[in-house]
Amino acid sequence: MTERDIDITDITVHGATGFIGRLTAAYLAEHHPDAAVALSGRSPARLAALRDELGVDWPVIAADAKDEGQLRAMVERTRVVISCVGPYTRLGEPLVGLCAAAGTHYVDLAGEALFVRDSVDAHHDVAERTGARIVHSCGFDSVPSDMGMFALHAAAGTPFEEVTMLVTDLKGGLSGGTVDSMRAVSAEARSSRAKGRILHHPYTLSPVPEEEPRIEGLEKDFEIRDLGERGWSGPFFMAMYNTRVVRRSNSLLGHAWGERLIYKEGWATGPGWAGRLKAYALGVATAALFKAIRNKRLRPLLSRWIPEPGEGPDEEARRNGRFTVVHRGKTVDGRVFECTVSAQGDPGYEVTAMMLAQAALTLVRDVEALPERAGVLTPATGLGGPYLARLRAGGMRVEAREV
Repeated sequence: MTERDIDITDITVHGATGFIGRLTAAYLAEHHPDAAVALSGRSPARLAALRDELGVDWPVIAADAKDEGQLRAMVERTRVVISCVGPYTRLGEPLVGLCAAAGTHYVDLAGEALFVRDSVDAHHDVAERTGARIVHSCGFDSVPSDMGMFALHAAAGTPFEEVTMLVTDLKGGLSGGTVDSMRAVSAEARSSRAKGRILHHPYTLSPVPEEEPRIEGLEKDFEIRDLGERGWSGPFFMAMYNTRVVRRSNSLLGHAWGERLIYKEGWATGPGWAGRLKAYALGVATAALFKAIRNKRLRPLLSRWIPEPGEGPDEEARRNGRFTVVHRGKTVDGRVFECTVSAQGDPGYEVTAMMLAQAALTLVRDVEALPERAGVLTPATGLGGPYLARLRAGGMRVEAREV
């Protein structure tokens, strides 16, 4: 990155007055008060109020997501942008393009496949030339999936034939922002058959999807499966996105995780007939959730359980959340490895704020330890080992072993 004026900041939290933005800014203020941070958003008055609430003297930057001039001025005075402004499908592309062109690193919590595919197509080559690391999906989708696979492979030191990640414990609310993003993706996918095909392609985020190996059944994201000693599993509603991120990582790494890796995700429901019934019930519930998200007439019903975008649970509820996911896979030489990823705190709020902040800190403080790789990346390929160390320091448990 070229030299800039002296008031350059390390990190700018864009969308800082939104729910996730506030949590991310608060995490940085509490745990990393020495970081040079700026707060960005549409309203300088609200940003100043947040700054006073946090007890910091950070600068505030007026930057509307639809004002390219304001966004450019923000990008040119920071090293890393944390974007908390969504849905990214509607609002995210201009900022990504400006960061890529300027050589400014960028992280977000996007779980929107069509947006990330467009980002790859439009900005990967530019970011490679400027040295910008554009790292999408640094929240609950898809850090546990991607970094769990990263740790699993590091423990094995050899490629895998197949890996299945199961959610074994999850307590936390489905955020209003996540649901709003899912609605935006669904609406865009329905706008044309071509976009629908892109969304459902098992390698939709890989550099060249058509060059990836064709593996039967890989396109089945929401399955009921009997996994033997692991019991039954039902659908995990984030699998359709997480699996694509992991497959992009594998491709960017030259298929180091497996030349024909079969990576899938599900939700553990237990053994026997009880586990089977729970798996089928989960399948029905997942289908109903997606139908409610797509159907405008059912949205009022959904709003009874899910907050509106920009809203979220109170502090006690956030702190009492938790999650555990377990990756288990067989290597090409027949060994079995397992990686457990877990954290205390609501994964969509409390833990996501930590993951976003630590991703940005990795790009500010550990950049010399990162591989010389730029472009539109994933958590594993853009942040790698230094990020894993920071996640652990932030309270995330990531333990991989042979079983």
